[in-house]
Amino acid sequence: MKLTTARMAWRNLWRHKQRTILMIATVAVGSLVILVLFGLTDGMVGSLTATQVEWNQGNFQVRSALYADDPIPENAMSSEQVAAATAALAKMRTAGIAPRMETFGMLRSAYGTDGVMLRGIDPTREPKVTRLDRLVVEGRYLDAAGQILLPTTLAEDLDIRVGERVVVLAIGAEGTDSRAFVVAGLFHSPSFDLEQTAMASIDDVRSLTGVEGATALAIALPKGGSDRRAVEEARQILADHEGVTVADFFDLNPFARFMISGATLKMIPFVIMISLMAGFGVANTAFYSVLERTREFGVMTAVGMSRKLLARMVLLESTFAAAIGFVAGGGLGYGGLLYLSRNGWDISVLTDMVGSLGVPRVVYASTSGWYWVAALSVVVFTALVAAWYPARRVNRLEPVAAIREG
Repeated sequence: MKLTTARMAWRNLWRHKQRTILMIATVAVGSLVILVLFGLTDGMVGSLTATQVEWNQGNFQVRSALYADDPIPENAMSSEQVAAATAALAKMRTAGIAPRMETFGMLRSAYGTDGVMLRGIDPTREPKVTRLDRLVVEGRYLDAAGQILLPTTLAEDLDIRVGERVVVLAIGAEGTDSRAFVVAGLFHSPSFDLEQTAMASIDDVRSLTGVEGATALAIALPKGGSDRRAVEEARQILADHEGVTVADFFDLNPFARFMISGATLKMIPFVIMISLMAGFGVANTAFYSVLERTREFGVMTAVGMSRKLLARMVLLESTFAAAIGFVAGGGLGYGGLLYLSRNGWDISVLTDMVGSLGVPRVVYASTSGWYWVAALSVVVFTALVAAWYPARRVNRLEPVAAIREG
């Protein structure tokens, strides 16, 4: 009997193709949007984290407490603090520790001037923390004093080529000073914030600013290491080092904290809207179908078919439509996520909007089987709940009244 009911429901589903396609499309769109919403949100967070850790900041940094509040060179850690902190952190299991000296300034070429963040790095220790050396697309990595690496975008704006001389005016302890550099190479910037960052030897930047020491120690962890545990361990190790603080990923990336904190809660309004759309679409279509077939249902009950069986058939029709819509929309959405997880989504058009937030130029989507569960539980469940009222109405039909209404 159940198989017969299912067959009848399937046949009835395709008696009115336009109505059925509308129900399927409603559920498909809802499933697709839910999958893409979760995949892109998680992917954005994952891409931002990976880009900043691997290419820019390391897993965490040690800085002067004063520099954290006012990032100027004179608030940097002293040479003694850098040496003491480096020796103390040697007790930890790290992949690398690299000192940095950063200052704001102006980059001047023969064709123009632009603002720049000048970052002094140790050319031999930096590759153990970030993969900056692998970003060089023209020229070479730093290998001598007086050299500078520029992002390709900045070089294009100022029409600078490898081998040319540029002048950097930078803020130092005694005011503004300048120094000439030779462009050793150009690197491709994986995130918007690095598009205005120039790299030079840390000794050159110390000489330019007149400040010894470092504004930060960037620390990288071995693969699989826990950032949270490492930060806690580093804070315990450096607890007795006055004036030094440990900055975790969120301290270095406030925008990431905003994105991740309550990310699920921020999506609730969208999920509710999509659920209502799917539920209303299925309920409206199923209810109209019941009204249109009232006389038919009356005749079927009059010849002996139970009302419960009729209600089950109506619910099965909605179930079939929801299942087809879920598979179609979910398959299309998940296929899109798989594509974006491999090829990424270039968001360079948003440069002006997110240029200073550390967002990567290319965002890769996240893929997870849990997205299917989310779409199924939100869209399909809502659609089936919405179909309950039309089925309940069929269950209450009186044969004579139904035939008269029809």
